[in-house]
Amino acid sequence: MCGQDSRGDHGQDAAVPLNQDPNADKVFPWDTGRVFDAHCHPTDTPASLAAISGMGAATLTVMSTRAQDQDLVAALAASEPVSVVPAFGWHPWFAHQLYDDKGQGGDDLVSLEAKRQHLVNVLAPMPSSLVQPVSARDQELVAALDALAASLPAIRPLSAFLAETRQRLLDHPGALVGEIGIDKAFRVPEPEDEDKKNDGVEAVKASGLTPGGREGRRLSPFRVQPAQQIAVLTAQLTLAAELQRPVSVHGVQAHGLLYSTLAATWKGQERELPSRRQRRQQMGDVACVDDERSTDEQQEERTADLPSQENTYPPSICLHSFSGPVDMLQQYLRPAIPATIYFSFSTAVNCSTASGCQRLAEVVAACPDDRLLVESDLHVAGADMDAALEDMYRRVCAIKQWTLDKGVERIAQNYNAFIQLSSRTKRL
Repeated sequence: MCGQDSRGDHGQDAAVPLNQDPNADKVFPWDTGRVFDAHCHPTDTPASLAAISGMGAATLTVMSTRAQDQDLVAALAASEPVSVVPAFGWHPWFAHQLYDDKGQGGDDLVSLEAKRQHLVNVLAPMPSSLVQPVSARDQELVAALDALAASLPAIRPLSAFLAETRQRLLDHPGALVGEIGIDKAFRVPEPEDEDKKNDGVEAVKASGLTPGGREGRRLSPFRVQPAQQIAVLTAQLTLAAELQRPVSVHGVQAHGLLYSTLAATWKGQERELPSRRQRRQQMGDVACVDDERSTDEQQEERTADLPSQENTYPPSICLHSFSGPVDMLQQYLRPAIPATIYFSFSTAVNCSTASGCQRLAEVVAACPDDRLLVESDLHVAGADMDAALEDMYRRVCAIKQWTLDKGVERIAQNYNAFIQLSSRTKRL
């Protein structure tokens, strides 16, 4: 999720131009009807939704992120059943607006004191004393905490959100779970304050954005603690596993933590693979001895005869706007991992700086052809979203040395495999 909500956090305003495109003189093949956006947020700008019917993209995978856009995504999917695949989820930026009631059916937290105490538990940093702040910094933190608690609507129990999401997923059999994840960089926006309004805020409000996002506000000192983000993420991964739905996952400055959280869902259900020692023996090489086995080989042997059980992991996972290094990509591609991991890329996030473009080239080159996806990650439907998609398709094709037709078709096959819409293939 970026665009109007995160551009300030990425620290750039425009994408670095594409330097080399072997297909530069080729017309982009929109007419194939095989161009798919794996991750976007047009419901953040409702006025743009009418433009979807005239877009070149065949399908938009539309994410929800917070309380204000769940119904909007559902309504859009109902009105645009051919061109929209909905995704229902709670973004880590808003994880502080839920509390983990451990599935006990807790009540909304509505009083100022209850909301304040919840924020104390899930945000950081906190003052050394809430009762008698001594330093100027502590006084600022207490004031910011009180203002934030007063500005928030009721804090909802996680179980209530999960129940609603379950029903939305059942109502939309082709829907994904998303956008979910972990973000260690984002700071919670300050409450809107009459004395702090500026032209930027007024301009954003006048543009008709769906409320509940950053909406041009300054950022508070608070970040949502990783434990809270993990609790919200894990609960949604469990729901996705139960209903066997794909997930679209956000990860910023948390690559290791995100991997360990995802890996916990398939722990004990790794694929049964022969070790290198076993493969060598099958090939007639019996010279291998026990102390030559790597840690991975020993782990593979330990998981070789696990009993079958109901899957506790989502069937497919899209790491959206993946910004990790090549070695992290390769970690997700370990053959023992039972979930199928896809890597999606957007110009808005992955190629917004020169260093980002360099990393993009390295990661895309290393990514298996059948695990690549393309997205816009934009908040406005229409020509800009199409342009963002075309730009990234061209970049991927340039890196992979594909023709545009080959690249579009390869990524279309990947997209269909990711969302697992075999019953809806006809329309795609």
